[in-house]
Amino acid sequence: MRYFPIFIDLRDRRAFVFGGGEAALNKVRLLTGAGARVRLYADEVLPELQELAAAGEIEIAGAVDPETVDLSSVAAIVSSAGDPVDGLISARAKSLGIPVNVVDRTELCSFITPAIIDRGTVLAAIGTEGAAPVLARRLRARIEALLPARLGGLADLIGSRRERLATFAPEAVDRRRFWENVVDGPIGSAFLSGRTEEAAVALDAAIDDAASAPISRKGIVFLVGAGPGDPELLTLKALRVLQDADIIFHDELVTAEILDLARRDAERVFVGKKAGTKCVAQRSINEELVLAARKGLRVVRLKGGDPFVFGRGGEELEHLQDAGIEVVVVPGITAAVGCAAEAELPLTFRNESGRLILMTAHRAAEAEAIDWSGLVRDDFTLAVYMGKATAGVIAQGLIAAGRDPETPVAVLARGTRPDAASATGLLRDLPGLVTEVGDGPALLVLGQVVRRSRPWRQRFGAAISSIAGKTRQFENV
Repeated sequence: MRYFPIFIDLRDRRAFVFGGGEAALNKVRLLTGAGARVRLYADEVLPELQELAAAGEIEIAGAVDPETVDLSSVAAIVSSAGDPVDGLISARAKSLGIPVNVVDRTELCSFITPAIIDRGTVLAAIGTEGAAPVLARRLRARIEALLPARLGGLADLIGSRRERLATFAPEAVDRRRFWENVVDGPIGSAFLSGRTEEAAVALDAAIDDAASAPISRKGIVFLVGAGPGDPELLTLKALRVLQDADIIFHDELVTAEILDLARRDAERVFVGKKAGTKCVAQRSINEELVLAARKGLRVVRLKGGDPFVFGRGGEELEHLQDAGIEVVVVPGITAAVGCAAEAELPLTFRNESGRLILMTAHRAAEAEAIDWSGLVRDDFTLAVYMGKATAGVIAQGLIAAGRDPETPVAVLARGTRPDAASATGLLRDLPGLVTEVGDGPALLVLGQVVRRSRPWRQRFGAAISSIAGKTRQFENV
């Protein structure tokens, strides 16, 4: 993010505009709409600008020397006069610390004007750092269609009652929950549908109730699956829970992009396992979740993938329930499903792989203790979580138990993320394939279906149409 989004109060403050064309007119409308006292410098101006001047809404001062014009006490400057005026005004404004916008010249700007959605008190601004204003306008049009026309009025109603509520609810978390119930509940719905008086009466009654009885603050824990990494794979329920959270306990597999979707002032606590650092014990995590919930907080335990697939979510659920804490489970897309889908790898395929086995082999001792004899059939798919470090033991165990060393395998690393990588080959080469994909989490997939994946096709050519008659065309892989 290069530009910091900020709203500036321009009411009754001076703003200078250089230029008298269409671009100047558009900026003048924005500035006057914000209550600025606009002075426009130009020789020739559009009739619409002249009309604004005649109505007393702006002042037209004619042409001026950009190097000598008095810029003192100016809150903002917009220039669309063209060279050399634009460059000279930009340089002077920046030297004086005055925000300046030069139309279609981002290199001369210290601020840019976004596409604006105006609902009175409620404003939304969409920017592309000046790179794609057309895209910003298209996004504005889409969002405009989603936002009710009375949003600003609802904000005004809430604003008029905030101080009154604060006298009965000194804790910020209590006030926030009260207003969430207003916005998301029947009071907000009534106002937005046009029943404004009814909504105002109901709001006053709700505040009276808050004055006579403390606002209930019952803690709750949400066990939330964050999916394999791509924030667009979050469920709608997971997104809503993140935006309502008071505190978030997250692991290493949760990406920064997903955490950015959470409520800005929610506390974030890292409780994952990270190379080179001391791990947080599961018992400690369980206790922290209980303590936070008993404080009356909305607690989110955010896990990569799905909390109930090798995420120890079941253990946390039982511990919380034994402690009398309310728990809600929000499932996520597990790595096997998400990573395989991105790689166009069907985990099952009719007449080829009718079973899917998910397993984990994080430590060598665990991998060596596995009875591989039940995993050697050729007609099912095996997906191994956390198996990078034990890839050699996995390959040796399967081959020794009778699985064909030429079984196709795929290593899908950092799946669905921008830095995703993959490597495909044969079971006997699995340890070498793991080294190809680099650091980070990875899923190992073994089975004939791997030959139908995009990484296999890219490496070896088109997928074969029939796996029944085994080919050895990749013997030298």
